[in-house]
Amino acid sequence: MPVDALVYGFGVVGTDEVVVLSGGAGRYGDPWHPFAATSDAIAQVVSRRGLTPRIVTDVDRTLAGWSREDAEYPGLLVVNIGWYGEAEAFAPDAEVGLEALVDAGVPILIVHSSLTAFPTWPRWERITGGRWVYDVTYHPDHGPGRALVAAGHPITVAFEDFDVVDERYTRLRVGPGAQVFLEHEEASERHPLAWTHRTGRSRVVSDALGHDIDGYGPGRLALLDRELDWLFARDEPRGR
Repeated sequence: MPVDALVYGFGVVGTDEVVVLSGGAGRYGDPWHPFAATSDAIAQVVSRRGLTPRIVTDVDRTLAGWSREDAEYPGLLVVNIGWYGEAEAFAPDAEVGLEALVDAGVPILIVHSSLTAFPTWPRWERITGGRWVYDVTYHPDHGPGRALVAAGHPITVAFEDFDVVDERYTRLRVGPGAQVFLEHEEASERHPLAWTHRTGRSRVVSDALGHDIDGYGPGRLALLDRELDWLFARDEPRGR
């Protein structure tokens, strides 16, 4: 991995560590998602890029560690958590740590059920660029489907539609600043599945695929590599 690919936030240098916040038995777990397996699938992808993945289930404590002034930031944050109605937001110190990453420009990948979290916390939606809306969003039964490339996004240039076996979230709410690059068709309409977004200095990819290990087939893995390329791309420094 070239060193300058880990320069983000207009010149701030991160480590080669990728931290995967993974749901588990605690308050960011749920009964439906095998987080250990899907977090491992993501870790394998980043490992092949020469980066060092670290999967953690102590989500609040890990985020809070970045609230210290001397904290060393990761090269990428992946959020792969659930929400079972037990947390209104991250713990206060964890929120401070998350904001420190955003201020520094650490790239963030938001995965699948993380988009269902914290329905009463507006800041989370501003970070993700979109979300599951309870009593509006739904998904067909877990099973085969087709992921459709949305034209005009650098992630999907010369990338073809691909088959998935997954939960295809339908009628997600996507904010006006987001750029959708993947969709699917349900009830004769196209619905967003993945988009890019900016929050603070951070690049963000929100990708609703990845319910279980079936959701990490060849097409999904190839797309994930494209998403990482976009997340690690450097922004030009802003003028003063």
